[in-house]
Amino acid sequence: MSDKLVETFSLSKKYKDVWALNNVSISIEKGKIYGLLGPNGADKTTLIKILTGLIRNYHGKIEVNGKEIGPEARKIISYLPDHEYIADDWTLDYTLEYYGDFFEDFDKEKAIRLLNQLSVPFHKKFKTLSKGTKEKIQLILCLSRKAELYVFDEPIAGV
Repeated sequence: MSDKLVETFSLSKKYKDVWALNNVSISIEKGKIYGLLGPNGADKTTLIKILTGLIRNYHGKIEVNGKEIGPEARKIISYLPDHEYIADDWTLDYTLEYYGDFFEDFDKEKAIRLLNQLSVPFHKKFKTLSKGTKEKIQLILCLSRKAELYVFDEPIAGV
């Protein structure tokens, strides 16, 4: 079994006439924490979206735990995007139920414990919460999955 969690091979992505990624090869080991650093517009989010399967039209190859990006690889990835994704009219109670139904590896008890530690209200609608509280909730939801790979795109910009 390989000690590589993520590997890309000659990964390239072009938008019209502009290369976002050009021949990128990386290798990420299991059990390590990595940061993807670069200036605005360096296409870090493009790489993340390819890794998480949100962008499918690219050249090259990417594997997560030895699997090409697809349903099996996505099962082991917990992704926190750089924008709000919980519906405005949802409450945290409803969101926890939704996550429990949608993700087999979601640890609801862990999420509740972390949310209680931060005194996050469970019955208020998402639209009534501050930006920082919304981001804390989304981060906790992501971390409460028992994934093999956690991918965060600007996780605490408003916290």
